Amino acid sequence: MTTIPDDLTWPDSFPTRGHGLPPEMFDLLRRERPVARVAFPSGHHAWLVTRRADITAIGSSRSFSRDLTCPGGQRIAGDDFNSVPGGIFNLDPPAHTTVRRVVQPFFNPAAATALRPAVALAATDLATALRDGPNPADLHRAYAHPLAATLACDLMRVAPRQRRKIVPRLRSQVDYTTPASAIDTSTRWMLDFADEVIDAKSADYDDNREPRDPVEALIRAHRHGTITREQMHATVMYLFVTSAEPVTGPVTTGVYTLLRHGDQLARIQRDPTLWPDAVAELLRLHHNGMTSMPRLALTDTEMHGVLIRAGDAVITPWVAATWDPEHYKQPERFRLDRSAQEDPAITFGTGPHFCLGVNIARMYLETALSTLFSHLPDLALAAKHEDIAWEPDTYLFTRPVELPVTW
Repeated sequence: MTTIPDDLTWPDSFPTRGHGLPPEMFDLLRRERPVARVAFPSGHHAWLVTRRADITAIGSSRSFSRDLTCPGGQRIAGDDFNSVPGGIFNLDPPAHTTVRRVVQPFFNPAAATALRPAVALAATDLATALRDGPNPADLHRAYAHPLAATLACDLMRVAPRQRRKIVPRLRSQVDYTTPASAIDTSTRWMLDFADEVIDAKSADYDDNREPRDPVEALIRAHRHGTITREQMHATVMYLFVTSAEPVTGPVTTGVYTLLRHGDQLARIQRDPTLWPDAVAELLRLHHNGMTSMPRLALTDTEMHGVLIRAGDAVITPWVAATWDPEHYKQPERFRLDRSAQEDPAITFGTGPHFCLGVNIARMYLETALSTLFSHLPDLALAAKHEDIAWEPDTYLFTRPVELPVTW
């Protein structure tokens, strides 16, 4: 029988149950120790919260801050993008609200609708090339990764050759096995890249023209005195860190799960209006990672008899929330027919930091998956599912290392 160790460490105390599913330790902690102390590779400690009600409350509370840029700020591994002052991810209201309003038009429902034809076209080209190419193939390399890169380039309006400069640096931002010194080097390199993009777009900037992408919007807001240069610079860096990786994993993981649930996949293929439900359930089941970025308590808070002191870090894994059996029946099952009470929307967070890219992410995943299966209706795994290797538990995003498929 699994027991809770006296000293919990991430990730050693939290082996996943395989197949991109969250650790069984979350279930045990949720029942017996819903607020638990855990040590991270950086040496910092945080309180790990595993019940949905507590996770959503913390996400919505002004008593917990996302600003980790203060001296000695808690880190999971090293000085990654959480350490950069001014970035939208590290701001609290009202500064966060101001920066978010600047870029929100490029992530709202209308923006997602406008991007859909480009995503569909790129997905069709890649699915066609996959179908006509070597069989079997790695879906991650042939489809999920290049499609996400195309989205990032379209959204940020940068040339693929320019974005490729940062690709080798992205992994060190989201892999907690990376030495702290390498993470720090990567962060400084990413900030230099943000400067390069800002300088290039500033040279072509016209104040009489409506901004065409989030970077131009941030440049305009800075020139008009709405935001600081620090906020512009750090937010551009953050947008490049998060513009592709967060949607790469769900495509590969989604295909893996759908191919293992052939009856439900057949139902979706008979009724394509079910794709939004399928995407929502895939994200509920897997989320996009096993942990979350820390928050800092601003005041002493008691929760389940545990005193979280001001300055303590708190971790709220959203996949722990979407597996809470108090809110989701048989959370381990992939089901298209969940009730309205089993709301999967908290996959994207709650409160001020509710995911900026929620509309684009949903559109993108629906388009990527529906296009792939319409062009390759006989898609199947080319290996036993238990033999497929997944990214290590120290990697921020959940996905197979590769996904061998045939058709």
